[in-house]
Amino acid sequence: MNTSAIKTHGGVFQRLLVLYGLFALTFDICFVVAYYFLPEGFMRSSPQMAGGEIVASAPSFWSQFGLTLLINLGLMGTVAVLANFNQVKGIPAGYLIAPVLAITQGLIVGTNSFVADNLDRYSNVREAMALGTSIGGVETLAFLLIIAATVKYGVYQYRSWWRWSGEWKPTKVMNLRDVRLSKAEIVALVLGVLLMIVAAYRETAMPVGL
Repeated sequence: MNTSAIKTHGGVFQRLLVLYGLFALTFDICFVVAYYFLPEGFMRSSPQMAGGEIVASAPSFWSQFGLTLLINLGLMGTVAVLANFNQVKGIPAGYLIAPVLAITQGLIVGTNSFVADNLDRYSNVREAMALGTSIGGVETLAFLLIIAATVKYGVYQYRSWWRWSGEWKPTKVMNLRDVRLSKAEIVALVLGVLLMIVAAYRETAMPVGL
């Protein structure tokens, strides 16, 4: 297989900076738009909040923690890796997850649409920001680390983003068994998983003030 066709866009931490910059810019724009132009609670009934509603209905702390981890790491983490199986013109499809996360989180925070908490109960702005960073910020960093660490899984290459362009048919350029992650990529992947666990614990503990 021709693995030279796989573009990894520099080292893993260079990829992380690109992804984080894309996320931060998109989040800021969506937050401002949501805060000024959308009603409070706008996202609470959206499909994006379904996972939060399922977790909130769990009867105990540890069942909520397990569900949060299952959704964030088991489901979303798997989606991030599987997305990287596909690259379009050398760009990993997993990179699309960064702006999607930014749009979702920006709208949720900007409209105070949390299921298990309410930002209005925090009179101290710095407290609310610190709490948000220790949960949403850590969770986002974990996702981006996992994405940045697995771009070499680009098994299928596409020549166009448009399905009906005539050039959309994928080309298999390598097998998964040929993938060799660097030490830095392994560290990033492990760190992403650990941060996901920390974020899940913090998110579960937030409503009860642990």
